[in-house]
Amino acid sequence: MKKILWALLWFLAFALAGCAAMAGASLAMLRHAVPPFILLRLAAFGAVPGIQLWVIALVFAALPGARPAPSAQRGFGLAQGLWSMAGTALMMGCGAMLAYGAGIYLVLLQRLAGHRLAFPGQHNIPLLMASLLASELLAAWWLIWYVRRQGPARLTEGGAGGIAWRPAPPRAYGMAALGALAVMLLVGAEATLYPPDLSQLSNLALARLLQGPAIITLLTASVIIIMAPLIEELLFRGIAFAGIAARLGPGWATALTTLVFTALHAPEKILYPPGFADVAAIALLSCWLRLRYRSIRPGMMMHFLYNGGMLLVPLLGAGK
Repeated sequence: MKKILWALLWFLAFALAGCAAMAGASLAMLRHAVPPFILLRLAAFGAVPGIQLWVIALVFAALPGARPAPSAQRGFGLAQGLWSMAGTALMMGCGAMLAYGAGIYLVLLQRLAGHRLAFPGQHNIPLLMASLLASELLAAWWLIWYVRRQGPARLTEGGAGGIAWRPAPPRAYGMAALGALAVMLLVGAEATLYPPDLSQLSNLALARLLQGPAIITLLTASVIIIMAPLIEELLFRGIAFAGIAARLGPGWATALTTLVFTALHAPEKILYPPGFADVAAIALLSCWLRLRYRSIRPGMMMHFLYNGGMLLVPLLGAGK
């Protein structure tokens, strides 16, 4: 109860600090007098990023009084496995929303200053890029912190209850390459039997980013091919798998992490339901590689190759 009260007090402090910061920034950036009712509305808008920063601080256990007491022997089981997924989702959401909130706030101030600018929407490429990078970087930062918090011994443990960040034999990477090829062949079969509606898929956020300026395309490709596989494999086949397996066993860990991993891709696959099959196949093969070779690195390589291959095919097709 004491920690809950501290957390609520910090919630109010962050919300009020956000209001004060937004009011101060508004007065500093606007050259003319601001009517009190507009200033109050701007200040209230500041509560939103303030609360998002409170969520980030809470997830990072950085709030004195509201964080759990440090312990030399940290527990690691089902709760930690589930929390790793929930915390990552919170970090990605906060990162994306903070980027959008900053863009909307700047346009709002420019409109109050007399500039006729439209509010940024879902087709604003720079804001989409900022949102994507903020969400991925914040999630990566939190996962690294969480792994360090759980201890280096668990990081390199290759059993089902360890995170399995360790070397694998060369044949493991050969199997990973074959796995990526097999899933890409599955995607080709899906596209042949059930041709996708490319006009709908082109409206996805990632598709719009890949159609943007060269620097935006390069950054988006880097996120898709490198950052996303690193984050997803460390989370789903590393931390979450280990925590769930420590309590329920590797079978349940495979089922639950595959289910959540597949659901995570619903926003991009819902427009083409057969695509859920290849996402689930990547998850299941990654779990098999992890258990077979006691390492998440082959699964990462398979994920790199699959994402890179799926990105390269449409780009080559567009160049013909």
